[in-house]
Formats: sequence, structure tokens, C-alpha cells
Amino acid sequence: MSAVNWTRDAAAHLLRRAGFGGTPAEIDDLYGRGLEGAVSRLVDYDAIDQTAYEAALASRNYNLLSTRGIQQWFLDRMAFSPRPLQEKMTYFWNLHWTSGITKVRGVTLMLNQNRTMRQYALGRFDDVVTKISQDPAMLVWLDNALNRAGRPNENYARDLMELYCLGIGHFTEEDVRECSRALTGWTVQNYTRNDNYNGATFLDNPATHDNGVKTLLGVTGNLNGYDAIAIILNHSDAQGSVSGRFLGAKLWSYFAYPYPPEHVVAELRDTYVSSARSMREVVRRIFLMEEFYERHTRKTWVRSPVEYAVAAVRMLEGSSDFATPANSLSGMGQLLFDPEDAKGWDWGTSWMNTGTLFARATLANTICTNRGSSGTRFDPNRFLAGRDASTAEKVVDILADRFNVTDVSPKVRAAWVEYMNANDDGSRGNWTNTPANVDKKVRGLVHLMLTGPAFLLA
Repeated sequence: MSAVNWTRDAAAHLLRRAGFGGTPAEIDDLYGRGLEGAVSRLVDYDAIDQTAYEAALASRNYNLLSTRGIQQWFLDRMAFSPRPLQEKMTYFWNLHWTSGITKVRGVTLMLNQNRTMRQYALGRFDDVVTKISQDPAMLVWLDNALNRAGRPNENYARDLMELYCLGIGHFTEEDVRECSRALTGWTVQNYTRNDNYNGATFLDNPATHDNGVKTLLGVTGNLNGYDAIAIILNHSDAQGSVSGRFLGAKLWSYFAYPYPPEHVVAELRDTYVSSARSMREVVRRIFLMEEFYERHTRKTWVRSPVEYAVAAVRMLEGSSDFATPANSLSGMGQLLFDPEDAKGWDWGTSWMNTGTLFARATLANTICTNRGSSGTRFDPNRFLAGRDASTAEKVVDILADRFNVTDVSPKVRAAWVEYMNANDDGSRGNWTNTPANVDKKVRGLVHLMLTGPAFLLA
């Protein structure tokens, strides 16, 4: 029997973290399934048919040969896919295995990498590591395409252990050298300017592989790339699986909060090992843990620019070609598909400064004032349809529920109510549910909620 107090608010929390927020109907649906049913609905997403969504996505004709086009395509998937956790995990891998278009150059290579991350999003970690280690964008990004016998390049070998699998302190400089030797020969072919670097494919080239004896993390032999990955993932110390602890802590930090306690990491390590390193089972365990639903876990995650833009569109049940959100990312501090380095972006409050907050407010204003038939837009009448919207208080509560900001202070809620009741000249009045007021005041209230501190946190 789970100790989790399963409430509608818990379901909303789960959908904010396992996805990008949900509509009231989606939250109600998850809540009605109970904890195990809700988690299964999100985690076992292969059962969800997305044929209709894929057809709709294709019909929008994003230019997948341009960086802006694949940004729009990925934002669309995160906002509208019926499999929110698959996209949230694809976003996780995009942040974990960083690659940048500035160096990779081939837009198709970046797109294909994203598709690989989606395909293996909740697969065995072994498969994820192997597929990304052989991914042309990654081979170019961290220079393993240049790694050859007699001239080893250590960039990828180092980051494979430090950033992606084990963490600092679990390997030596000698391990880096030996791992890089094992990875020689894993390169690319057909990476040329003739097709804008888009046609590159993986090549396991025996002519450039170092066939000498190597010793990696205490294991000796004529090791190749497959051997190196297996040795790294099998590496254990007195506390058990190193990669299990590393990935468990990284996933907990992504879905719950940073710096997880030891007992949480140990439980996730054990799930990782007992499930043969299944990401699906580790993530399922996270969402079933009582600790995940504790009060201190909720509304503490600072939404990244991508998460902010996607959550706004998804929770508005809006329409979008994602041109405006994609255009806004740089000003908010996160250029999707183009991080500065292999470490990726800093998180938390580092997203927040006067410039990036202004960019978020500008995006919200653009969405809220768009009354046209294209771009990013929403219908404010939809929020009140079939609901009692006779008073300002009731309208505020309807929208606060929609954006999961019912936990604001009484003072903030009173300010929202006062805004809804105010006349155009600022004098006191009373809200009346007229088409003109809905179009003006509800849009204004949405803007206030989207730019308030409560919506910046998930």
C-alpha cells in the first residue's frame, strides 16, 4: 500500500514534473486513475496511439533543414504530444548529452540525434549510451570522430565518464587515456560541406582502431568501444553501482529536486541494477516514491525557458506554430540545440535576471495580445465555458486552477481580483461576464499569472 497522499494537487504536481504541465481535464484524468494508474499512464506511454498527432505535426511543415525549424518541431512535440513523459525524457537527454549546432553544423544530424533520444528515452541505459556514443552529432561535437590509433583524442572519453555515466572522482587520468584508446575507430563518414554536413553516418573503422592491450577501471584486454561502455556501466565500488547512483541522482534532480538524500539514491541505484539498467523502471520508481510528493518537493523547480514556453502553450490549450516561442528562447537565456559547452546550461535561479525575466514577460504579452488567426494564440472564452464566471473571484479561481497557481498568497489573489473588478480608468467597479470583458480582462489576467513568480516554478 503506497504511503503517498494521492490528491488532485499531487496529480497536477506529477504532470508538471513528468511533463510540462497539464490542462484541468488532463489533471482530472490522471487523478481519477489513482497513483499507480497515473504513473503507468505516463511511464508506459507506448500504449498511447499518437498517429493523429504525428500526422498533424507533419502537416505543419516545419523546415527541418534549419535550426529554427527543428526548434519549432521539438517545442511542438513537448507542448502537444499525447506522450508528455517521452518528450520530457527526450528533453532530459538533450540536456544530458549536449551537442551544439554551432560546432556540429549539420541540422539533420541534430534532428537525428533528437529522434534517437526519443526512441531510447526510457530504454536500457546501455542502449542509450551506445547509440549516443555512435551518434554522428556527438562524434563531431566531442571530437571522437578524430580519435584514432596513435593520435587519441580524449574529449569524449573524459565526458563519457565524468558528465554522462560516473561523475567526478570515479576514474583516473589513466582511465581517460585508456578509454579514449578503446573508442578509437568510432568515427563518421560522408561529413562534408557538399550537403551542409547533413549526410554523415557512423563508421566503425578497424583501420584506425588501437588494437593494443588496455586497462580501463581495472579491466585489461584488447578493448573496443563496446567493451569500454560495458566496463564503465558495470563499474562498482563499496556502495555498489557507480553509474546507478550517478543516473539515479541525476534523474531525481531533474524530476524532483537537487542533491537527493542518500536513501533516495540508494533506492534508485537498486532499481537500476535489478531492472538491468532500465530507465523506465528507475523513472517509475521516482514517481511512486512518497518523497517525490512531499510538500518541499512541489513548486520549487525553476522552469527553464523551454519549459516556460511549452507550459504556457500547453496549459493555455492554445495554438502555435512555435515561431514566437522559438524566437524568444535566446533572450530568455537558452538557445535550444546550441549550448555553450558540453556541461550545458546552469539551472535554477541562474535563469533569472532582469533581461531574461523581461524576455519571458514579452513572450507572455505577445501570446496574450494575439487576437489573430496565426502565431501563438488562445481563446479566453474556452476557459469560462460551462463554468460559473459571475464574479471576479470565481474567474480568478478558474484561471488559478488552470495554471496551478492556487497556492499564491491571499494578497496576490486579492490583487488579481481587484484587477478584474477595476474599470478601464483604474477606478473601482465590478466584473461582468461580457464578451468584451472576457477578451480584455481574462487576457490581462492570464498575462499577470504567466509573469508572476508562481508560474515560474513547477
